[in-house]
Amino acid sequence: MPKIRCSYQLHIQLNESKPAIWRRLVVADSTSLAQLHRTIQAAMGWENRHGYAFEIAGQRYGQPNADLPEDPTMDARRYTLSQLLQGQALAVRYLYDLNAGWQLRIKLEACTPIGSPEALHSLPICLGGRNACPPENWSGGMSAFTDFVQAIQDKQHPGHHAALRLHPADFDAKLFDLPAAQARIHALQLLRPSTSAAVKPETAFL
Repeated sequence: MPKIRCSYQLHIQLNESKPAIWRRLVVADSTSLAQLHRTIQAAMGWENRHGYAFEIAGQRYGQPNADLPEDPTMDARRYTLSQLLQGQALAVRYLYDLNAGWQLRIKLEACTPIGSPEALHSLPICLGGRNACPPENWSGGMSAFTDFVQAIQDKQHPGHHAALRLHPADFDAKLFDLPAAQARIHALQLLRPSTSAAVKPETAFL
């Protein structure tokens, strides 16, 4: 009897962001953590320029350092959501740009059987979100970003002109463009092999 494939609906929120910066994704259960990393990058609007890691049940998954045999990081390309979550709402933390210290909470909201090959091939998708992510290469962490947002939005703020020098004046902290996010995710799908190719799902579009 063939295994029933499922989709996972995930709510991903940047810790300590006020107002909240979040995205809602639907991905296949066969999605590897490396694939999920790229999907989150596309949905958030980041550019995948920095290191990342996932933390699940006390274990870290990411890009092991080949020069450090004792590195406990497990290879994110080799583990899928179905293997690690098994449809359970386990606590998952996603870390990006370890210097900036972005930490995101991933919550499993729903696990739903996939009814057709067409539905499977439509994944991953972004259902929605709120607010712009911090710019790539931002330094200073969430506290500094929150101060920057307040300054750039308020022309009377004493730090307004300094904020404009940091980033373009058209930076809109309230902007989340769903079609643009979905287009970036779709571009990742273009890297996926066809269903006839002899490539394991968990190693696609890395």
